[in-house]
Amino acid sequence: MESRQLAVSAQLEESLRQTTRELQAAHAELAQTRLIHSEFLWAMSHALRSPLTSILGFAQLMEVDVPTPTPSQKSSLTRIIQAGWGLLGMIDEILDASLIECGKLQLEMEPVSIEDVLRDCDMLVTPLAQQAEVQVNFAWPTKPLFVAADRTRLRQILMTLLGHALLHSGSAGVVHVSCKPCANGRLRVHFQDSSRGKSTEWLAHDNPASHIKLIVSKQIAGYMGGMIATELDATSTGCANAYWLELNAADRAP
Repeated sequence: MESRQLAVSAQLEESLRQTTRELQAAHAELAQTRLIHSEFLWAMSHALRSPLTSILGFAQLMEVDVPTPTPSQKSSLTRIIQAGWGLLGMIDEILDASLIECGKLQLEMEPVSIEDVLRDCDMLVTPLAQQAEVQVNFAWPTKPLFVAADRTRLRQILMTLLGHALLHSGSAGVVHVSCKPCANGRLRVHFQDSSRGKSTEWLAHDNPASHIKLIVSKQIAGYMGGMIATELDATSTGCANAYWLELNAADRAP
């Protein structure tokens, strides 16, 4: 009886080992498939970016060409350029997502003045805010604040969050941006908009199909040691949305 139990036990152990080997092989195959898929997306996006950039360049040259384009031609060129920039932005987002999935995202981490980057964003977002009829208010820090970040990627994340806030706040909306130190040696850039819940829905379900730019920003923030999160600001009239980017604070660059 005991020998039979031992035989059954050995058989079960061997079956378990076999199942483990099969699972490990399947996991390795899945990882390889995902890597191939990401590398394909990266190569395809990179190949599309160059000709699209050329198309945009020629369209912009035609806008200022002599003789001056007719109103109808100018309208068509404007539509081509707007669509081209939109498509180029989507390609860049796919490139970033592919680099993240492949583990090839490169960051140049350094102490970055958060006020300097926010002032860059203020300059860039002003014409967009005017077009959307949204008021954007920046509360500038009272002392220099530095974070450990890649400057270009930090600007990219902040512009993504600002653009998202403009989109959902609607005409006559208001967006407030501030930054302050928080616990555990961190620094937080805080956003509040008047969308009443719409602009933070994406954080509840990471759906890359409809929010790829925001999801990529969240992933890049994580790579820089930070995070993007949200909260309902119940103290504001109409329960405005509040969300924030948090990064590690850094000493001023030498």
